[in-house]
Parts: sequence; structure tokens; C-alpha cells
Amino acid sequence: MRFAGEVALITGAGSGVGLAAARQFAAEGCRVIATVLDDAQLSALAAVPLADRAILDVRRAEDWERVVAAAEAKFGAVDILFNNAGVTIRGDIAATDRATWDEAILANLTSVYLGCRAVLPGMRRRRRGAIVNNASINGIRGNTGLVAYSAAKGGVVAMTRSLALDHAGEGIRVNCLCPAAIDTAMTRDYLDTVADRPAVEAAIVAKHPLGRMASAEEVAATAVFLASRDAGFITGVAIPVDGGRSAR
Repeated sequence: MRFAGEVALITGAGSGVGLAAARQFAAEGCRVIATVLDDAQLSALAAVPLADRAILDVRRAEDWERVVAAAEAKFGAVDILFNNAGVTIRGDIAATDRATWDEAILANLTSVYLGCRAVLPGMRRRRRGAIVNNASINGIRGNTGLVAYSAAKGGVVAMTRSLALDHAGEGIRVNCLCPAAIDTAMTRDYLDTVADRPAVEAAIVAKHPLGRMASAEEVAATAVFLASRDAGFITGVAIPVDGGRSAR
């Protein structure tokens, strides 16, 4: 029960890593506010013992202001923010027009900025808090056909480090995790679009020395660790959760 009495706000909690994190934080005694993009995703949260749930479009500042204000009014604080929501946008630079670029940055980088900006005033007043941002292995090393996505996730890594330095003296820790391929519905949906699924899946798995993709639960567990007091002397780091991929 590492989080007894604490309040965590998790974005993108309707599936994958966000849903796994909501379960794990709740199991550790945290009062979890799970947010999703729309009503259709709420059903996935039915079996999770949540303190609250909310609709939140992470791209909209007014949504962040509404959700954080409601959380502070109801619970008094947001102790932990897990900026998990994001979207994979594929394409090299020739295939990435301005609208696609803007959406990748808005959904994956600006959204994290908006979330941090919304919760930090309360954390600064209380002089404590933990923020965990979900970046990507593509934010710390290159990859093919992911130019806008990699740029956005690299921005998350750099912003995490700057925030950590800005707020360390106020008792606020800011870290990020950098997953490689994760066996989630999003990954399976992508594999359904390729011509030779077995070959593409085998190629993805082969990039990871451990010989498989991560589970959503493994990635979520890293976020839970970074938010916990067990990581109390860790701030400003980008932790690869990548099965050894970044070691190559």
C-alpha cells in the first residue's frame, strides 16, 4: 500500500498501459482518477476500484483545467500525474504533411505540457508531488517511419528533464519512461493493417534482445515505481522499458 491516501490522475486509462496503471495504483492504496477521451472508453474501467473517472481530451487546456479543478475540490490534491495518453503517428518526412505533424506534436507533446502546467501549481503549494510522463524508446534513439512521433517523444524526454530541474527544490519529482513495443490493442490494430503480419510481428520482436514485446502491466509497473517513495531520490530520468533494445 505504497500510496495510501494519495491521489493519482491517469490519462489514457481506457486501455493498455493506462488501464494497467489504474489497476496497479488502486491496488497500492491510491485514490485513482482515471481519464479517458470519450464515453465509449468508460466501460473498460467498470471493474477498477476508482475514486473518480472523467472525460479528458489531453489536447485541450480547458479540459485539463476542469478536471484538475474538480479533483482538487473533491480530494484536496493531485499527488501524482501519469501523463500516459498519446497516439502513434507513422510516416517519414515526405509522408508527414503539416496537419499530421501538428497533430503528432499536439497529442504527444503539447498534451504533456498542458497536464504538467495544470497540476504543478497545486504541487508547488504543497511542496510535494510526482509526475511520470510516458515517452518512448523513439524519443531517445532513432527509428524509421516515425519522424513526427519521434520528435514529439524526444520533446517529452527533454521537457521532463527541464521540469525536474525547475521543481526539484520544491519536493516535486518528474521522470519519464521510454517503452519499446508493447503488446496492446494499439499494436495489434497496427499489425492488422500490414500485408504480412507474421513477418512484421517477428521483425518487431527481433529488435528486442529479450525476444518479445513488453506487456502493458510491465510498463505500468515502471510508472508506479517512479511515482512511489521507493523512487524518492530519482528525478529527471528517462528509463527505457525496452527489453534491452537501447543497449544495442
